[in-house]
Amino acid sequence: MKSFLKTVLAVVVGLFAATVLGTFCVTCAMVASLTVSDGNSRSATQPGDVMFLKINGEVNEVPPFRPFTFDALNGFQMNQNLSLREYLDAIDIAQLDPNIVGIYLNTDGMTASPATYEALHDALSAFRRSGKWIVAYNDNYTLGQYYVASVADSVFVNTIGSVAFDGLASSSLYPKGLLDKLGIEMQVFRVGTFKSAVEPYMIDHMSDANRLQIGTYLNNIWKRMADDVAQSRGIAADKLDSLANEPVSFMLADELAKSGLVDNMLYKSEVEQILLDMTGHDELQGIKAKELVDCSHDQWFPQDREHKIAVLYATGEIASEARNVNGSDDIYFEDLIDEIRDLADDDEVAAVVLRVNSPGGSGFASEQIWHALEELKARKPLVVSMSDYAASGGYYISCGADYIVAEPNTLTGSIGVFGVIPNFSRLTSDRLGINFEEVKTHKFGQLSVTRPLSSAEKQKLQRTVEDFYGLFVMRCAEGRKMPLESIMEVAGGRVWTGSDAVRLGLADELGGINRAIAKAIELAGLEGEPCSRVCYPSEQSSFESMMQMFGDEADDLSLRVAEKLLGAMPIDRTSWSFIRHLQQADHVQARSLDVVEF
Repeated sequence: MKSFLKTVLAVVVGLFAATVLGTFCVTCAMVASLTVSDGNSRSATQPGDVMFLKINGEVNEVPPFRPFTFDALNGFQMNQNLSLREYLDAIDIAQLDPNIVGIYLNTDGMTASPATYEALHDALSAFRRSGKWIVAYNDNYTLGQYYVASVADSVFVNTIGSVAFDGLASSSLYPKGLLDKLGIEMQVFRVGTFKSAVEPYMIDHMSDANRLQIGTYLNNIWKRMADDVAQSRGIAADKLDSLANEPVSFMLADELAKSGLVDNMLYKSEVEQILLDMTGHDELQGIKAKELVDCSHDQWFPQDREHKIAVLYATGEIASEARNVNGSDDIYFEDLIDEIRDLADDDEVAAVVLRVNSPGGSGFASEQIWHALEELKARKPLVVSMSDYAASGGYYISCGADYIVAEPNTLTGSIGVFGVIPNFSRLTSDRLGINFEEVKTHKFGQLSVTRPLSSAEKQKLQRTVEDFYGLFVMRCAEGRKMPLESIMEVAGGRVWTGSDAVRLGLADELGGINRAIAKAIELAGLEGEPCSRVCYPSEQSSFESMMQMFGDEADDLSLRVAEKLLGAMPIDRTSWSFIRHLQQADHVQARSLDVVEF
């Protein structure tokens, strides 16, 4: 009967999957047809072009795995958002292309982390320093959107728009009280006073240590942002602090006119008329960022040069599962190690830049990746470029590099370890009336969530966590060529910004991905030589991504489809990640879950 029901379920879900896939393929064909016939699409730049740079949605490090997104009102839609890599390439190409005279920037709907905002801000600053202009317009600005736009020559907002200039915040959910009421005990083992990822399961409020580290890095990030805005807009930094201290998070027209944050409040059509006057054209002439990357990438970033600098992206949480079931949302260690070994063996690759954007994860997987990188480093230069996060396990895989370049607002460090084993015995027995009985051949048996751990088991698990912590700090000391005592002073699970990391010796230099590539060329002895930048893993087309979603073993079809559909739903990423990793996580975790909101 069980087999029969499983077969029926597989058939039903399979038919549903086939229907979704078929609909998707038809949609792709229609979209492709419309794209080909769209007279507004461009395959080359023309003299006097403006690049239309519209940055909306979540900006990910690399092109998103999901070929579609789910919206509660509109259902499934094609994912049109560009990645950070594509946006930066578009800005660089626009700077190099003599046909392009300026950028028309719109950041409505954009969300990102601090280091990503800064990477875009810095790329646009370099574009403007090249002698070309930027005009920015939004209906409304959040703080992050405004920070990116503030670099423009002219910043405009809608006549009834607003700017949210409200500072930074980081919020954490503390569910311990609820767990106690439900009868769920989270048995926690950790090393590091500042290791806050498991704090919500230990206490019902923020600890003084965690409040200190969050307050420190928030203020550091804010100061850098405020200094950048002050320089771009010619506003004193203390005035920006005063504006951020005003009640209610957004400023309306009369307040904006006095603030100096924007140049004018206009309708979109009025801004476009200004662009027409600037370019001398009768109609707005330009090319979209995606079109520019598609038509000009190989021209400005040729792939066929003799020497290659490989940029290997390690984005997401570090997981020990060998089978990739969630696309680019996780770093599956065996997949990444395969890429590392291929690059080590490739004689055309002169050096490797590891672009890390990870809050960490499995301690076991982090160690395996570290070892593979050590083998690669013995054969060719290895430079790490840190993005939004290179914390905990993300720092573990970074620390051994020949050179580390961090974004100033990167969240890094968090050198600490924890383990969590839930105990549901009170929930099952006292609340639900379910009793579990166990027969075992030896004294302790297997670890289980249906019974509390004994004192001997707790001692063993705590020692396991402490032993791994000792290995972690040793890897950092050896990789950074620092005394163990110096590493211990900045470890303890504490999160630092990239600026602090350079000051403390955890990183070598502040800069973005381009600076890391330049350093890799230098270490390879190829300065002045033509080099190609090649990115790994290679990108999948939307069709390939969809096929991967439904292309694994038939026995797991129902589970895979359910997970993929849930993954496309608008569920908070941290919550979804916690739910998924609770059942899959290793006992020892090197993970940081701090989030900056603005």
